[in-house]
Amino acid sequence: MPITLADLHIVRADAQAHDVSQFDCGDDDLNDFLKNDCFRYQSEYLSHTRLVFYQGSLGGFLTLLSDSIVLKTKEKRKLISFHRDVYSFPAVKIGRIGIAKKIQRQGMRRELVKYTLGLVVRLNDELHIGSRFITLDAYPASIPFYERCGFVYNLEYKDPKKTHPSMRYDIIKGPQL
Repeated sequence: MPITLADLHIVRADAQAHDVSQFDCGDDDLNDFLKNDCFRYQSEYLSHTRLVFYQGSLGGFLTLLSDSIVLKTKEKRKLISFHRDVYSFPAVKIGRIGIAKKIQRQGMRRELVKYTLGLVVRLNDELHIGSRFITLDAYPASIPFYERCGFVYNLEYKDPKKTHPSMRYDIIKGPQL
């Protein structure tokens, strides 16, 4: 049975309250970030990490930060009619997602993308902070997953030599997740 957002308990990462030392998602870079960098990044306001608990244990994490993207003229024309005066578009960036090895491929990553979409909608509707996109720099193996979620390449970053291409999800025009 797939994991749903209702199955998850998502909290702000807190070094005093949470032991993340045993977390393993199978990716050394992601594991290292959670264990050694995420709390320092939070204290410096570079990003904020949420820990995701599933069935009482640490099942994953999600790191978010603010972002903006510059779109080429032909991309802007598809989005807004007054594109000439808008150069940079506000976004929330998914900096990292890590899912514990034992529960990968059960749908948690998709639920965390939905969670992020909900946060961005709240920023816009409740807090009146503009944010048009969700952005990320995708691992090559994850590109098909993000495309199925409605993410597209930022055209200026669709470079076959770039190891983690920049992608975006349009809050207004993207598909419902």
